[in-house]
Parts: sequence; C-alpha cells; structure tokens
Amino acid sequence: MGKIMFIDDDAMVLRMVGFIMKKSGDQILTADCGKQGIADARKEQPDIIFVDAEMPETDGFEVIRRLKADSVTAGIPVYMMSGTVTDEIIAEAKELGAADIVEKPLNAAMILDIIKNTGGN
Repeated sequence: MGKIMFIDDDAMVLRMVGFIMKKSGDQILTADCGKQGIADARKEQPDIIFVDAEMPETDGFEVIRRLKADSVTAGIPVYMMSGTVTDEIIAEAKELGAADIVEKPLNAAMILDIIKNTGGN
C-alpha cells in the first residue's frame, strides 16, 4: 500500500480524490494549502504527490520548487493539477521537476493509472 498526497485548496477536489482513492487501497493524505502540504510531505514522505497549480499564498509551482529543493522530498514524483493547461504551465512545471501535468476536472481512471505506473499500490 502506497501513500498518495493531494494538495489542493478546493475542498470538493479533496473529497473527490478521497472517493477515488478508496478503490485503490492506497493511503490518502490531503492538505488544503501549499504550506501545510510541504510540511506534511516532509513528515509523511508520500510515494506520490499531486498539487494544484493555483492556490492562494503558496501556489503549486512554489510547492514543487520547495519540495525539489529539500533532500527529504526531492525524490518524490510530483504531478501538477490544473484546470488551465497551457504550454507555459507545462514548461514551468516540468522545469521545476514535475513528473507531469494532470488536467482538471480529475479523471479517476487517469489518477489510478498514474499511481499504478509511478509506484503506488
């Protein structure tokens, strides 16, 4: 069983991923802001992190920047989630070290495939 973290300021998204993850058998960790997500990632060391691009205060780009700069979390695959996927967002996320971009609204099958192929359950 893997640990999968979702960082998103949208409570509806966090509820939805909770429903999706019940079927996976993996442990789900959630954080509703970037700052908390970074702290929890250091503490819990999840196998995979999904982070929303657009959040107040600490956005997804800054979360990835901090996670990849920290030796404790640098090796964790991070997937950026965004409702607006542009070439610029893709380029910046990849440059910062994101494994890939996941378009919102989230697709359960896609999330489960990413987890399976990245080393979750």
